[in-house]
Amino acid sequence: MCRGGADCHNGLRRIRITRRWILAFLVIVPTFLTRASVAADQPTPALVNQPRGSGKALFESKGCTQCHTIWGAQGEDRSGSDLGRTGSWRDLMQFAGALWNHTPQMLERLGKKGIARAPLSSDELAELASYVFFARFIGEPGNIERGKNLFEQRSCARCHQLGGRGGTVGPRLDELKPFMSSFFLAQALWNHGPMMAAKMTELHVDRPRFEDSDAADLVALLRGEPQSAAQADLAYAQAGSPQAGRNIFLRRGCNKCHAIDGTGGTVGPDLNALQSAVHVSQLIGTLWNHGPSMWAKMEELGIPFPRFTDAEMSNLLAYLYYVQYMGKKGDATRGAELFRQKSCAGCHTVRGEGGKRGPDLTAVGAPRSPLQWASAMWNHAPAMEKTLRDTQVTWPRFEDDEMRDLVEFLRSSTQGK
Repeated sequence: MCRGGADCHNGLRRIRITRRWILAFLVIVPTFLTRASVAADQPTPALVNQPRGSGKALFESKGCTQCHTIWGAQGEDRSGSDLGRTGSWRDLMQFAGALWNHTPQMLERLGKKGIARAPLSSDELAELASYVFFARFIGEPGNIERGKNLFEQRSCARCHQLGGRGGTVGPRLDELKPFMSSFFLAQALWNHGPMMAAKMTELHVDRPRFEDSDAADLVALLRGEPQSAAQADLAYAQAGSPQAGRNIFLRRGCNKCHAIDGTGGTVGPDLNALQSAVHVSQLIGTLWNHGPSMWAKMEELGIPFPRFTDAEMSNLLAYLYYVQYMGKKGDATRGAELFRQKSCAGCHTVRGEGGKRGPDLTAVGAPRSPLQWASAMWNHAPAMEKTLRDTQVTWPRFEDDEMRDLVEFLRSSTQGK
């Protein structure tokens, strides 16, 4: 327990040393996106690996920036949506459905701009989708002015100094500026949370709650400047690996209290069923707000309090984010209905039934991998749009998990072939 400035400052020094090493590691050795195909009998997975720089380069080179921004300035002129702020898709199959749904409008806009629609291989789509997904995970850059208000309103200044003003119970937060990120803040709040809670009780300070973008706003304040392009790139490099986070989740005993899709403990909620946190700032708020109840339950059950390095915390947060949207297995029966309802059977054959304009979908390999499927849908959409227009068939739309159900039907139809 923190008894004053010395212990807190010693802890801060250890954090700083770890931080320098991790930053160097993350900048030099980024984790690359895995492209392995998925076996036909496996459920569609979520996009669960770190991005690399080529995703951003593809977003620019493929012409996406002609219509779309990602966390662009408010009011920035684009004909398409800001992909950081909009879009209900949570995994690759829903992302593929969104791409399909907007194909007619995209083709029209690109035609007016005189821009050729760029094809995407499955590898390129993986990199591009990873860039978009992680941009949403990292979230919108925080607001310094809101951070200043929060720092006073949430009683941070009672214990911490910033800019020469505030308390001396905890470390001076000016010293954190070179290391500040959402992941660093999450690690510090968790590791020092029990000490801070005890000190707040001792000083009769009401424990604050963090909501929505509060953590991001505090990060902006502690960093002391708006997020630059270079800092945004570093944030992508710091974003953890959900696969590594899963190992941490199991190794540190989180599964003793929490289940993932029904597998694990029942003390806390099933984390696959929450579907509430859409960016890292909200995850930080959830961990902070529920910290005292979790610590009390761990003590009751005799579970040692786990401390995390910042690399472990970034991996764990990535896992907790993506686990909410892990691609569950689709409904093949529903998919068969959709195959007919969405007019797919008018052009494609499955199980010997259907039209002959397009390929037999049981004879192609696209349904075996969500990346290959999404790539095929994107690349062949212009030809399909022309065919549907010529035959006066309304362009079908896929909502929620309908694309997943359709693919599950196609997978089940190809098994044994």
